Amino acid sequence: MRNQQLFRSFLSFALGIFITFSQSHSAQIGLAALAGYGLALGLVGAVIAMFKRSGLNPLQELPMAVLATLIGLFALLASLNEEAAYPAFISLVTAWGIISGAFELYQTRRLGFKTPRGNEAFISAIFALLLGALFLSVELDVVSAVGFFGAYLTLSGVHLGISAFSPDKAK
Repeated sequence: MRNQQLFRSFLSFALGIFITFSQSHSAQIGLAALAGYGLALGLVGAVIAMFKRSGLNPLQELPMAVLATLIGLFALLASLNEEAAYPAFISLVTAWGIISGAFELYQTRRLGFKTPRGNEAFISAIFALLLGALFLSVELDVVSAVGFFGAYLTLSGVHLGISAFSPDKAK
């Protein structure tokens, strides 16, 4: 079992379900979920990277923790201004999708495309890049934007949960 993937899975799935069953799909809800996701992922990612003994070098995982923390802080700050909430939400989710997807592709390359961990990182990269591309290329209304972000979190949570319990090597 991989602790970091398990944590990301739980966090993603919980926030995806929170968005799904929220009565309001406002930019404030999306920013609150993004802030919680970014800050928790950044904090726990940094702690796990410091004490990690196998897999990628901890310094190679630190940029993702910094990115998540920055996105979380910006989302928290943007939620204070209702006028700027929607444009900030779109911009932050776009940035998260593209940058985290690119970093996951880098991790895929480092882990190897033919390894189970490399395949899992590749699928995560595709999810993130699709999210970023969607938000970048299509003009979404606030309900659709928050809904797509919730769908991304839910799909990512399920994928990471399955991969956290998958064996590293086929028997």
